[in-house]
Amino acid sequence: MPEIDDLEPLQLPGLADYHCHCDYSIDSAGTLDDYCHAALKRGIAELCFTTHYDSSLGGSGEDNFIRVKGEMLPSGIDSLRYYVEDVRRVGELFYPVGLSVKLGLEFGWYDGCQRHLAELMSAFEFDYMLCGIHEIFDACFSCHTSYERCFAGRSAAEVVSAYAKQIIRAAESGLFDTVAHLDYLRKYGLAHYGDSLDKAFYDYLPDIFTALKTTDTALEINTSGLRKGMDSYFPEMKVVNAARKAGVNIGYIGSDAHQPEDVGFDFDAAAALIPRPVGKCESE
Repeated sequence: MPEIDDLEPLQLPGLADYHCHCDYSIDSAGTLDDYCHAALKRGIAELCFTTHYDSSLGGSGEDNFIRVKGEMLPSGIDSLRYYVEDVRRVGELFYPVGLSVKLGLEFGWYDGCQRHLAELMSAFEFDYMLCGIHEIFDACFSCHTSYERCFAGRSAAEVVSAYAKQIIRAAESGLFDTVAHLDYLRKYGLAHYGDSLDKAFYDYLPDIFTALKTTDTALEINTSGLRKGMDSYFPEMKVVNAARKAGVNIGYIGSDAHQPEDVGFDFDAAAALIPRPVGKCESE
């Protein structure tokens, strides 16, 4: 594990990373154990695994799988069970050496998913449920192979309207602890639409914030924006400040790690944006 061995400790020990993907996610690399070792090297106190879980009937369905021991299995309770048991295993293994491990899921939201998500939550005792909104118009707007299908022939206002409505519906479901990377449309949309994308999104913020606050659904500070070539986190500071002013809870930092060396990425700076970082406050 040379990359992990070379990791530098954070200057602020005792933080928590609440958005991590291991190799159960089909777009990620590294085992649960690798991520835990990386967290210890960073000085992370708590690690929450949030493997991707997609089951949308729209689009191509190419993401509706979980990787188990190198094999792609269709998303479902039976295949997810391997992940759940493995997270609990590393939780017991690494707790004595100073790392708390939580069981989470980044569930890919789509209209009508509530019943299936409720079944998953009944089958397993998740510590954390993260809402990942990646699709509109039956295509993934955050994937380099499909984002153009979302944007082609549509105005920024149309795209933002579709995305914002999904955020609001997800929050109003009451099933999620947190909505991930709130302004994720910016990943590819900013280059496509320019400033008109942000302007359209800001117009929806009051309605989004009302839904989040009413249901006590939190936002995260997702540091992966800097790794993806952006000049800010997801969401950007203007949105973070507006959310805070509206009374929305911003209580989690997530690296959105897709490889072990991403754990805790830029957390020394991001921690300043969280009044009481999860993990640090719980360990005191």
